[in-house]
Amino acid sequence: MPQPILIAIDASPASTALIDLARRYCRPDQHRLHVLLAIDPTFAVHARPATYSEEEREEYPAACDEQQLAERALQQAVATLREAGFDCESAMVAGQPQDAIVAKAQALDCALIVMGHRHLSRLGRLLDPSISAKVIDRVKVPVLVCPAS
Repeated sequence: MPQPILIAIDASPASTALIDLARRYCRPDQHRLHVLLAIDPTFAVHARPATYSEEEREEYPAACDEQQLAERALQQAVATLREAGFDCESAMVAGQPQDAIVAKAQALDCALIVMGHRHLSRLGRLLDPSISAKVIDRVKVPVLVCPAS
């Protein structure tokens, strides 16, 4: 049975590097890939991909735009991986990224987590510890971290 690997992306251009990394180091015959995108609850208009009513667009334009950007990033990542021959599933959840990543990795009993990393100053890290560091501290599986370009 293929081992599940979790790829945690966001809607930034750095997500492309994560997908490329997974394509390079994973094998379609040995790994089942799960792409997860956690969207900030502030910008979560719906719990899942949906169309937006005119009323929602008028009341929450930034949230609708942010969620649509996230949905497109998730769809593109899955399409790219499927084109490469991977069995791939995806999920978008509203919540704190580290909580969503840890919960999904545990639910899937993942063999590996692939995620990105922002370059922050020491002060930046002190004020806002990185999501990858928070995940690494909470899981018992390897975490492959790809630095942002």
